[in-house]
Amino acid sequence: MEEDRYRPGFILYSDGYALKTSDGSDTTIVAGSPTENNYREAVGVDARFESLTGFTQIADTRVVVADLGNSCLRQIDRTSGITSVFSGQCESSGYVDGRRGKFRNPWSVIKDNQNFSQVLVTVNEAVRTVEINTGIIGTFVKSDKLYFVRYMMQDLNGDMYLTVSNAIYRVVYGDKVLVFLTGSTRHKGYRDSTLLNSLFHNPYGMFVTAPGSVLVSEDGAYDHIRLVHTNSNQVTTVNLCGDSDCLRIPQSVLLTNDSLYVGQYRKILKFKCK
Repeated sequence: MEEDRYRPGFILYSDGYALKTSDGSDTTIVAGSPTENNYREAVGVDARFESLTGFTQIADTRVVVADLGNSCLRQIDRTSGITSVFSGQCESSGYVDGRRGKFRNPWSVIKDNQNFSQVLVTVNEAVRTVEINTGIIGTFVKSDKLYFVRYMMQDLNGDMYLTVSNAIYRVVYGDKVLVFLTGSTRHKGYRDSTLLNSLFHNPYGMFVTAPGSVLVSEDGAYDHIRLVHTNSNQVTTVNLCGDSDCLRIPQSVLLTNDSLYVGQYRKILKFKCK
């Protein structure tokens, strides 16, 4: 889920196997189907994705999506709805760098805020790079510690935050060093504490609010939004609902225009920031 810069006031989000846009009342399918998955390059609702997990808008009319099940990155033209291969070899999985490179289960894709000519992609055990103009695939960082890496966000310095199983890692952009941040590589649970003593259960989507400050959605047994704050060395739970239980399987978070959006099962919630 992210702010839709092409249509001011609208949110761009994935729903099932489709990419949609909405202003909270009117909803439009940009490409794909909410109920049918497969692989097909086509226009609008006739296109098919196997598993649409992450996406990023690289220009006003161009969106790149990670098609997990088809092991490639796809491109959607916002004005025409036409889909095409952006990088990788759809329906052919592997780990190969280069112009004819391959992905194995790409999950999250973001535009690199330190190098606007490339996007960054999480795959199992690695963060890969893709040149926007050529589609050439490279490797930014690779480690067996990144087993089952999923979502990724960057702060203003370019450092990346990654959800990996029940832990969160950071990649220091300048020297490509992988650093364990919080959670646990061996245990899951729910505990707010210092970074090294906190526990998570299935941390999912993220949004960086400032360098060293990250909102994390947790869609496991607890359904929380957590705040990881490296400067204070603390993980805390963000109380959005008061005494009620309004969160159900939250998977994505977006903070924009003084509002916090939480994408969850069957709805997107909007909270006004004080």
